[in-house]
Amino acid sequence: MKVLVVEPGYRNKYPPLGLMKISAYHKRRRDEVVFVKGEVKDLKYEFWDRIYITTLFTFYFDLTVHTIRFYKRYVKRVSDIYVGGILASLMTEKLKEEAGVENVIPGVLNDSSVLGYSDKVCIDTLTPDYSMLDQIAYSYPASDCYLSYTTRGCPNRCSFCAVPRLEPNFETTGDISKHIHQADRMYGTRR
Repeated sequence: MKVLVVEPGYRNKYPPLGLMKISAYHKRRRDEVVFVKGEVKDLKYEFWDRIYITTLFTFYFDLTVHTIRFYKRYVKRVSDIYVGGILASLMTEKLKEEAGVENVIPGVLNDSSVLGYSDKVCIDTLTPDYSMLDQIAYSYPASDCYLSYTTRGCPNRCSFCAVPRLEPNFETTGDISKHIHQADRMYGTRR
């Protein structure tokens, strides 16, 4: 399977952790995964079996919709495009309507069945694929570090914050040392 993972062309400090975990999932399945940032016209394949597009903040709505529309030409069926992330979780229906896609996945990827797979893998707990960052020219200021969550959710419920909508339950995620050691072994030591 040929899988394309896409981050819209906005400037950001941190690499797309969700896409890095999706890449790790597909590589475990022995799929070919290519990562791009922004709209890339010179792609390796004319058609992809699956395209994942991440979203960040709601103020990038127009750029994100434009990016999704751009990549529709690279799949045989629009249903082969999956969109997730913060904006997708907060504005699911509006994003579906404006971008013309159905597979807008809100929340955390706790079960691969949401993506149509039967293996029931919790993609959110996979060690991110740091190697995919080498496929693009963009340099994230925080690319040479370990990326992980130590908690999910927040108990404070501040009126301006979307975290309670994204992750309503506060919980610790467990010991991250396993991911650090595995990342060291697979991708080399990070800061």
